[in-house]
Amino acid sequence: MNFETFLALKYIKSSKGKEKFISFSSLMSVLGIIVGVAALIIVMGVMNGFDNELEEKIIDVNPHVLVKNTSGVFPYNKKLLHTISHLRGVKLVYPLLVTQGMISANGYSSGVVINGLETKRSNPVLKYIIKGSLKNGGVVLGYELAKMLGVTIGDTVRIILPFGKTTPFGFAPLSFTETVTGLFKCGMYDYDSSFVYLPLKNLWSKTNMKGLINTIAINLKNPFKANSFTNKLNPLLPFRFYASNWMELNYNFFTALKLEKIAMFIILTLVVIVAAFNITSSLMMSVMEKTKDVAILRSFGATSKNIKNIFIKQSAIIGVVGILIGDALGILLSFLLKKYHFIELPKTVYYITTIPVDINVLYIAGITVLSFALVVLSSLYPAYKASKLDIIEVLRK
Repeated sequence: MNFETFLALKYIKSSKGKEKFISFSSLMSVLGIIVGVAALIIVMGVMNGFDNELEEKIIDVNPHVLVKNTSGVFPYNKKLLHTISHLRGVKLVYPLLVTQGMISANGYSSGVVINGLETKRSNPVLKYIIKGSLKNGGVVLGYELAKMLGVTIGDTVRIILPFGKTTPFGFAPLSFTETVTGLFKCGMYDYDSSFVYLPLKNLWSKTNMKGLINTIAINLKNPFKANSFTNKLNPLLPFRFYASNWMELNYNFFTALKLEKIAMFIILTLVVIVAAFNITSSLMMSVMEKTKDVAILRSFGATSKNIKNIFIKQSAIIGVVGILIGDALGILLSFLLKKYHFIELPKTVYYITTIPVDINVLYIAGITVLSFALVVLSSLYPAYKASKLDIIEVLRK
């Protein structure tokens, strides 16, 4: 250990006279850095977890790319589906007839999104069915919707669609009953409480829209290439057809999440900055108390660079201790939160019911480097002032 590091450690551990306060101030600086770094790691882990969880649910439940027609509904064209299915990067293609409607049972009613799909084709929603099946006909309800209506498998519900006809007494919406044959649960309250799935043939038989669909759903092998795939697909589609994707449809939502993440990062970085200012004040007091020591060291041959390094190392040691403990505390609490889910979220307010956590090594490394940089920067001015002391004047006094 060289004399710079030795003196830096000695000044941190000072425990006599006025220097006790400087030592206490150093301890408060360490605690401030621990809290700031741990809070940054936990909050960024939670924000990343929310991003990843929501992306995963949206990607799993919704088609990655939607092909629609400007006129609304269009004939079910197997040739078009076959052509799209052979494009590079396509994993699955299936037809959909999607409409809004109402569903009622036991005196309760709720607005729903009704999805008519082919049961013989593979479909992403099938893996979320927790009871029953869609292949036997009937209707599959979201788990939360079934609880709201007070129904389970085998019960009957009434479905009301906006398709209908005008009568002498006004417009009469289409209404029919279906047996509940399955329940699905994807973990997102909005979907579990408002999505309904019917076999496409059943929906055709209940309406005057036989042979018509309004969406061609496409799932990609890599959902994050949806934008480039959509740009390539649009020129290949027939007249009046157009494609959109999940990234475009949820752009505002994910932009808001990104801005919220940036805002939280800036706010919590202020905690580390406050701790860094505390280090600055602690070092300034240390410089004032150690003027005689600095003068004696200079008279023994220590250079201004040596003096500067002593106080920079003092700050660096405080920072390293605080950052390492903060990293360990943040990672530990994030791991416990991820494993035990001891904080639950209100289902009616948030999309998901537990706080997700994604512990990202790159974020932890970035927070560590940023915190250390702030700590070192906070020591530059006090170290500079110490190196520029007039040692002749100090020794004369």
